[in-house]
Amino acid sequence: MLKKMLFFLLLLPYSLFSQESALFQEIKAHQEGTALWWSGHNGWLIKSGDLLVSTDLLLDYDKRALPPSISAEELAQELDISFITHYHKDHFNRPTSKILLKKSDCIFVMPESCLDVAKELGIPMERIKVAKPGEPFEIMGIQVEPLRALHGNANFAIYSQANLQDVGYHLNINGTTFLQPGDTYLLEDHLFLKHVDVLFFSPTEHNMYIDRSVILINTLNPDYIFPQHHSTVVVNESTRFWAKGYQDEVKIRLSKPLQERYYILKQGDKVKIE
Repeated sequence: MLKKMLFFLLLLPYSLFSQESALFQEIKAHQEGTALWWSGHNGWLIKSGDLLVSTDLLLDYDKRALPPSISAEELAQELDISFITHYHKDHFNRPTSKILLKKSDCIFVMPESCLDVAKELGIPMERIKVAKPGEPFEIMGIQVEPLRALHGNANFAIYSQANLQDVGYHLNINGTTFLQPGDTYLLEDHLFLKHVDVLFFSPTEHNMYIDRSVILINTLNPDYIFPQHHSTVVVNESTRFWAKGYQDEVKIRLSKPLQERYYILKQGDKVKIE
């Protein structure tokens, strides 16, 4: 009986054991215009035409409350650029980056503060583009303006080990501008930006929290507003200050026109950017 069962399993199509996720299928199918997907935490997938980029992917993490909607192995087949803001494991995720290193040809864009970790992972310098605050560059047709990021901590304090090399990214992808500030308090650098179509922001205690998030949104007046750094990592007493987001509290403080541009996504959700 056991032999018959094993033989039957061998006859099953391989695809039953390696089915692609719905999110991966959706990403592959998108070929025109620009769209984005939220993979949880600060993880965004942005595809414009055939170009696919990501920010701060967190696909393998023992503190995740829910499994990711896509695997690093799947993304390795399509990803062109992995943008990383700083070296913390929930942003520069080691297992995810190892898979991308081995199974993709993607370029890793990261600040100098991440280079020691990159060396430990074995990422060669020819696959790294170093991003320095205030030094714009172009990569694969994307205009990249790295911004300084100043990491916060519990009790609304600046982190004692905040690294001035950490960055956020102001990206221009085929004429659409995106702001991924990374983990940071509100800085004048953010408010001085002249145009942001798509804003990602982190309404957590160690980032911009509620009031400073509202200031950022009101000042930039973006067309699309996406809270991040929420509903991904298990929240308990030790993680609350960085894992719990206050996205609903931010929304109710905005004007009605801004609320209509405000998207609280679930993991795997897609938004097409018009």
